[in-house]
Amino acid sequence: MPVLRLAHSDLDETLVSITLDLVETHIMNTIKVKPITRKAKNRFSNLMDENEICIIEQSRDGMMFLTSQNKRNHFWVSVDNDPHWVLH
Repeated sequence: MPVLRLAHSDLDETLVSITLDLVETHIMNTIKVKPITRKAKNRFSNLMDENEICIIEQSRDGMMFLTSQNKRNHFWVSVDNDPHWVLH
């Protein structure tokens, strides 16, 4: 997540508002996953550091493209009844 550093002691309310909006948007675009299959459990452990939080990169046609929070795993999941992952 980008870090905002201000050079002046005066805070511009608009800039603060935009920054807060970006933070809220980032938080809203995440989902938790739980591995079901052996393959998913292996990736969860070895690539995702067992962190269930993923970033939703795309959502279309009943599918979501997710990136693990550590950005080491990228994968498509079916929103309804994925064979490898439970979304919650």
